[in-house]
Order: sequence, then structure tokens, then C-alpha cells
Amino acid sequence: MRRALRERIETGAMLAPSVVLLTLFVLVPLCVVAAFSFALRDPYGAVLPGFTLDNYRDLFQSVYLLVFANSFKLAATTTLLCLLVGYPVAYFIAFKAGRAAPALLLLLLIPFWINFLIRISAWVVLLGRGGLINQGAMALGLLDTPVGMLGTYGATLVGMVYAFLPITVFPIYAALTPIDRRLVEAGADLGAGPAETFLRITLPLSLPGVLAAALFVFVPSMGVFAIPVLLGGGKEIILGNLIVQLFLEFRNIPLGAAVSILLLAFSGVGILLYMRALGRVEAMK
Repeated sequence: MRRALRERIETGAMLAPSVVLLTLFVLVPLCVVAAFSFALRDPYGAVLPGFTLDNYRDLFQSVYLLVFANSFKLAATTTLLCLLVGYPVAYFIAFKAGRAAPALLLLLLIPFWINFLIRISAWVVLLGRGGLINQGAMALGLLDTPVGMLGTYGATLVGMVYAFLPITVFPIYAALTPIDRRLVEAGADLGAGPAETFLRITLPLSLPGVLAAALFVFVPSMGVFAIPVLLGGGKEIILGNLIVQLFLEFRNIPLGAAVSILLLAFSGVGILLYMRALGRVEAMK
């Protein structure tokens, strides 16, 4: 019993710093935002103590429902494009790259060493009228005059895919790597073509990585702020933009806090759906 007690004390001592930091910098701010979401507001924007559900009721107005729809559309489209691009990249690195796989993974990691805003600002230069893309297209004779690409939905999608593509590749690669290559060879020996082998063996075994990648992309895409503002010109308001505007421009902190809590709830639902889908996939093996 003394040994067990000593092990518990040692475990508690090792976990204590992490628990304290998570409590101070995650749990406490989250509780403050949750409390603000039920608070009142005076005509000048100051937060008043009290309890009301009006902040959440206001979110069911058509203008806010449109913001939720735009956010969902952008996040879903980004997730689909990242999976369509990221899966072949992860497949190539896992099955075809051989000794070059570590170098390719390192190339995917390099963008994380650069500040996020700097990377997105680089796309502002590339997509501008005098940017490299327009200049290259004109030099090749594809364009006669520069095309305005900034401030469009397509430019926002380009920035979103660029930002979240590495997050897509790594979990899929981690799921593809442990697949026994003998299973693929057995499928070929039994007469299955490459497409059938992929659909019946490789894809089902890599579904946990695909689900994780979809979660890692979809959840942060719902609340992203910088990319739609810098590349899309802020023309379509999504949840990230709405929260910033409510807090800083409209001085409606309770409503902004309600949007933040609702976004957190969406993230929680996404995680629960992921866990449920992952359980079904594991049961099918």
C-alpha cells in the first residue's frame, strides 16, 4: 500500500504543473467566456452582471444563420479539397517515396517554422494583379491582362487548403504506414486490380487517418479568421470574423461570447461524431 501511495503521489506531482496550467489558461478563460455569454450589456457596450438567454436567441436571426451556413460551407469545402489533395500525397510518401519519405515529410513541416500570417501574406503577393501567378500566365500567353484573384471565394479556398494540407497529410500517412504490404500483394495475387485493391484493402484500413484528418481540418476551419480577411477581403462573414467584429467593433461582448461558446459546441459535436465513426471503423476490422 505504501508503494501504491508513493506512486500516486509521484504521478500527481508530475501531472500537477500541467493541470495548473490547463486550469489557469484554458478552463478559467473558458468559464469567463461562458459567463459573459449569459451576461447583460448596456447601451455603451459595457458588460453588466445578470443572466439572460437573449444572446443565444439572437443567434437564430437570419443574418447570423447565414454566417453559420457560410462557415459550414467553407469548412466542408476546405475539408473535402484537403482530403482529395492530401490522400494521394500521403499515399505516395507511404508507398512510393521509399528513402525519400523523411525528406518529403520534412518539406511538409517547413511551413510550420514560419509565422502563419507571413505565409498567408505571401499568397497576397502571389495572387495580386502584379503577382507571380498573373505575371507567369501573361508570359506564357494564357492571359492578356492581369486577373483580380484577391477578394474572391477561390482565393480564400486556396489559402485554406494551403494552410491545412499538412495537417491532412500527416494523420493519413500515419494510418497508411502500418498497413501490411502483403495484404496488397495478396489482393493482386487473387486477381484484384489496383483500383479494387485500393478500395477493398488500403482505403478501409486507412479510414481512421482519414477521419482524423477531416476532424483536424473541419473544426479549425469553422473559426479561422485571417485567411478570409487577407485573401477573401472579408466579403463573406464567417464565425471567426463575426466573433472579432462583435468583440472589437460592435462592443457586444455577450453576443460574441455566445458565438464563441456555440463554436466550441460545434467542435465538441465534431469530436463526438469522429469518436463514433472511429468506433464503427474499428469494429469493421
